[in-house]
Parts: sequence; C-alpha cells; structure tokens
Amino acid sequence: MKKFSALVVFVFSICLPAHAEITVDSARALEKAVRMAGSGETIRVAPGRYDLTDLKIPRDMTIIGEGEVTFYSSAPVAKGILNPLWVSTFTVENIRFEGAQSPDLNGAGIRHDGEHLKVVNCVFKDSENGILATGQDHGKIIIVGSRFLNNGYGDGYSHGIYVASGASLSIEDSDFVGTKIGHHVKSLAGTTHIKRSTFDDADGRTSYAVDTSRGGAVAITNNSFIHAANADNSTLFNYDLARGGEAISLEITGNRIINRNRNGRLLRNETSLQPVLRDNDITNEAGGKLDIN
Repeated sequence: MKKFSALVVFVFSICLPAHAEITVDSARALEKAVRMAGSGETIRVAPGRYDLTDLKIPRDMTIIGEGEVTFYSSAPVAKGILNPLWVSTFTVENIRFEGAQSPDLNGAGIRHDGEHLKVVNCVFKDSENGILATGQDHGKIIIVGSRFLNNGYGDGYSHGIYVASGASLSIEDSDFVGTKIGHHVKSLAGTTHIKRSTFDDADGRTSYAVDTSRGGAVAITNNSFIHAANADNSTLFNYDLARGGEAISLEITGNRIINRNRNGRLLRNETSLQPVLRDNDITNEAGGKLDIN
C-alpha cells in the first residue's frame, strides 16, 4: 500500500504543469499575456517599441526583454508605464523605459505598489521618476546593472529612484546620470545598500546623490560620484530622521568622488549617530572644495 501511495504521488508530481513561458511581439499581446498569466510565469518580449500606459501587474511574474526592447507611453500615465499591484512580486530584465509623464508630475517607468521588486539590466530615461516605490513595508527592492538617465521633472519632488516604503533597497553596478533637480536616489527604506555604482550630476543640477531621510542602516561603498559645480544642493549625502525612522548605521567607504562645487559638503548628518567615513578618494576640480567634516 505504501509503494502504491508513493507511486501515485510521483506520477501526480510529474504531471503538474511547469511555470509557462509566453513570448509576445506587440503591446496588445503583452497586455493580454499579463492579464492571463498565472502566478510565477515568465513573459518574454520580442525586440521592438511597446506603447504602454499603466500596465498593471496583478500577480507574481517576470518580464524579460529579448534584444532591444523599449516600453514607453505616448499618453500621460496615472502612475507609471508598469504598475505592480499590492500582492505582486515582480522581476523585470533587459527593458528600456522612456518618457513616463503624469498630470501629478510623478509619472514613473515603474510605479511599484507591490511586494518585492527586482530590476536587472534595465534603462530608465527621460521620465519624471525612474522608479517610484510605494508598496508593502516589508518589500525588498533590488536593482542590478541598470541605468537611470535624465529623470526628474525638475521641481525637486521626483527622482532617479524614490523608495517611499519598503524594508530594503539594494543597488549594485548601476549608473545614475543627470537627474533633474531631484535626488539620484531617495530612500526611506529601513536598509539602503549602494555599491559599485556611478553617479554623475552632468547637466541635471541634481540635489543629493543619496537622500536617506528616514535614517536606517545605510552603506554606500565602492562607488564613483561626480558632484557638479551647479548642483542644486551642495551636499552629496543626506542622513536624517525628518520622515521618522531610527538612526541605526551609516557607512560611506571606499568611494571615488570628484567634486566641482565650490561649497561642496560630503555629508549632512542631522542625527547623533557617528558615521563611518573611510577610504574615500576625493578630488577637487575646477575650483571645487569639499567639506568632509
């Protein structure tokens, strides 16, 4: 009897369908695939340009671009080109997001209202926010090998990445260039780790490179920063409790910083926490001066 039961379980298990992979080659086909996909399925997107507005991701799924794939919106978005919903964990790879604009000036390439988000090898360009995350408080957001170019409306309230809620933000091997007036990265997550990435104000008049105004555990390690002479804020990094939270730890180590701002300041720390500042290579150019105290 035990052998028979084991055989039934084995046969049943091998008959269960694996997570399907769907390939699409048009915006309408992609919208339908997202609506119909089961939890955990992968959608592969053929090369091309896809006009999408507030495409809601209702459950766990992965979208992967095959070759050169661009998602853009020819119409104003309410939230973003893609919008993962509250219960969804979403992974996206090899997609270029362009031109998200909203009447409230907070349009995003991805407006993440869900649980966990992983972004790999994507580009976010010319949107009001590259990524705006307002999802679950325990959510984890991971950014790997991605580029954020010329994002921000220019009013100081939109950013390259803005994590308004979430347990952790991890950024690795990514580039931020020319964020307009806003911050390259604004994180209110409990943990913010940024490593091996580059930040260049370019002509964006960027504010903070990294703003963590809910404190938390913050590590900024082995990155490169170019701080422009005309930056909207003379300070590179901000750490305070203006949005609540707790001052846990702050490490800024092993970074290469080129400063061109005459009134440059490495860190604004409005807490009693003693930060760890170590092994940062700082070069002042074009009459720049950087206060490291």
